Amino acid sequence: MKINSNIIPANTEYGVKNSRQAENIKDRKFMERVAQGESVNLFKELGRGVSIELSEEGLAKLNKKLSEIKNDNPDMHILSDDEKVKLLQESIKPLRARHPIIPNIKTNDKLVKGLAGADKNVVDAAYSIIQNDLIPHNVGTMTEDERQELILVGLEKAKYLADGLDEDKAGLFMDAMNTIAKYGINGTLDLQGNVTYDIRWGALVGAPDNYISTGDLMKKVAPKEYAIYSSMMDEAIQKNDDHLMNNAMKYMIDWEMQAYRTNPGPIEEEMQKQADWKKGVENTIIPDTYSRTDRSSLQSLTNSILEQNQGLDYDFLFRNLQEFADLLAGSSMDKFSPV
Repeated sequence: MKINSNIIPANTEYGVKNSRQAENIKDRKFMERVAQGESVNLFKELGRGVSIELSEEGLAKLNKKLSEIKNDNPDMHILSDDEKVKLLQESIKPLRARHPIIPNIKTNDKLVKGLAGADKNVVDAAYSIIQNDLIPHNVGTMTEDERQELILVGLEKAKYLADGLDEDKAGLFMDAMNTIAKYGINGTLDLQGNVTYDIRWGALVGAPDNYISTGDLMKKVAPKEYAIYSSMMDEAIQKNDDHLMNNAMKYMIDWEMQAYRTNPGPIEEEMQKQADWKKGVENTIIPDTYSRTDRSSLQSLTNSILEQNQGLDYDFLFRNLQEFADLLAGSSMDKFSPV
């Protein structure tokens, strides 16, 4: 049995390719034009050579603004041009390589916060679990039963990592990993081994849980704008580039504010769909097939998982666990010796 995983490298480096364009972001001519009432699209004017990323501080302020929006209030507060410019100014910061983004805002936020400060080996191991075990793009010749069991193995490895994290971070980390596992359990496998998942962006961090999926709303009421947004997001995911993803999110947020003003009708319907999807994920049951796993050491983890294995090829599973151990080599969790 083979696994062919369509994984995008996580160590790609990104940067500003045109220093003149980067300097123009700080040029007051753009800010002055906005202040005078002109609509300025920085991404269009500066071209694709500039990437813009929302910092934690800038994103927090943006989330705070969005969380104040009341879906049932047609006179809701909308960001003014000055406020948007100020948020954009605060969001520009140096670029850096990152791991893939989980395409649900709150789940990704919990994952990142749960792993904050952890050894690089541990972070790499966590994302390896996600990409190889929980929500792989392709599982080769695996059957659906094998795919489902691999998700459970991934969760046992995640619990081992969580045991080495601070208690508050371990809770966030496992909350995220259990949710990602539920995305995986609900995935659909085709005859070519490709797996598709229904993972929605959901509510922004700091916004109410019933904050609607803007992408779904945009697709329904503004298909032309959605095609532009979807193309931007597809490129970001394909290139594993969270800076391109921020560009797409900025485009979506701007459209969303205008939609609240001019076409509030479909919002209630989309809110219900969002609630139904969220409830479906929450109600997904994770089997306790590996309830007897011994996590006292990496050696014990490996042996007990192999002993409880019900349907996975033994050699494949052993290699999977060995690769997990290799990622932890040199970290505080490296207590593995081959059986």
